[in-house]
Parts: sequence; C-alpha cells; structure tokens
Amino acid sequence: MKTSKIIFITLLGTIAFLILAAMIDIRINGRKGGINRDDIRVHKNTLHTFRVLYINNSRNITVIQNDSSFIEVAYLKDSIVPKVNYSIKGDTMMVSDYKNIGSVTISFPSDSPELFKRILLKKSDMSIRNVRSGKLSLNLDQSTVWMNQFEGEKYSLSILDVVAKNHSHFNTDDFKVDSLGIVLQNSKSDIRVYAKKISGSLSDSSRIYARQPLEISLKKDATSKISVNDY
Repeated sequence: MKTSKIIFITLLGTIAFLILAAMIDIRINGRKGGINRDDIRVHKNTLHTFRVLYINNSRNITVIQNDSSFIEVAYLKDSIVPKVNYSIKGDTMMVSDYKNIGSVTISFPSDSPELFKRILLKKSDMSIRNVRSGKLSLNLDQSTVWMNQFEGEKYSLSILDVVAKNHSHFNTDDFKVDSLGIVLQNSKSDIRVYAKKISGSLSDSSRIYARQPLEISLKKDATSKISVNDY
C-alpha cells in the first residue's frame, strides 16, 4: 500500500472520530458550531444479545458497553435515516459497507466478566468507549480503532488482546488494564493505558508507543520499533 493511501485511511479515521465526538457533544450539550441538538434525530433498534462483532468496510461506528444491546443512528433531522446493513447470526453481529456521515452507536450489554467479547474489523474505522471490567479481544485488518473512556469514568479491563495487521492503527487514552497482549504486523499503536503487564510481538515495520507497565515482554524484528515512556 502506498504511503499516500495510508495517510488517506488514517485521515478518514480521524475525521470519523471528530464527527462522532461532535455529534455526542451536540446531543449532550446542545449547540456546537452552529448546530443545535434539536437538529439531530436518533433512530434506535433493540438487538439480540451478541458476543462477537464483525465490521467490514465501514466507518463512523462507535461501540459502547451498556445495560442492553441496541444499534442507534444519529443524523440531521432534514436528512433521510442512514441505512445500516447489519445482521445477527448465532452470537455474531455483522455490519458492512456503512460509510454515511450519520454516526452509528452499537451497544453490547454488561455480562459476566468471564464472557470473552470479540471485535473484528476489516477495512473499517471505529471508536470504543466505556468498556467496563472484563475481557475484550480486537482483531484489526487494514483498520483503525480509537479506544477512549469518558473523562472521570476510567473503566478498567482485566484482559485486552489486540492483533493488528496490514497498516492498521490501534490507539488508546489512559485507562487501566491488568494484562495487555498485542501483536502488530505492519501496523502502529499508541497505547497510554496503565497496564500491569504488556506482552506480544512486532513485525514488518511495526511501531508501538506505550506507557511503562509493571511488567513487559515484547519481541520485535529488525524492521520494527518499541518506545516505552513514563508519560
């Protein structure tokens, strides 16, 4: 993949994140940049419980943990409700080919910490917010994930496992993780979590920037780089 295309994909992820943040701020605080929350409409559907989320060729997606399973689309009142192609088969929810401006929020419920939740992305950009204690597995292929917690609500995870390949990007703000496992293949990650343990590997010109954990075990090839700081 050419450098220009990598930059373009990264910009798309950044733009999507900013749009999502703006829409959330509008819905909570009202006017933002000349737009009033009364100009925003929300279409919401209840979902069957799922354990695995697969997102393909999509953007403007936010995943949260809540008391129930639902999918919600926020859009301007004068526009048509954006169509979201999704389905649930067994314990897996699939979303594909969503690239509208209207933001989509997908909620999965607060289950027993023993239940392992998985999110798989292919050519997609998304953000993850407010994940409570438990286990989460992420698999990124040509994708970008921003994992953020609302200020003042620094939830923690017992286990966070990440596999990122093919020019993927995985970035977080500061929250607590007992054990972080990360495998990067031609991908980058900026993780600011407070981790007790970080382990994994880097290959094919990968990069990782991490906060110093209590214990670290990372392997890399000659083309990759590991940067650990106390920030």
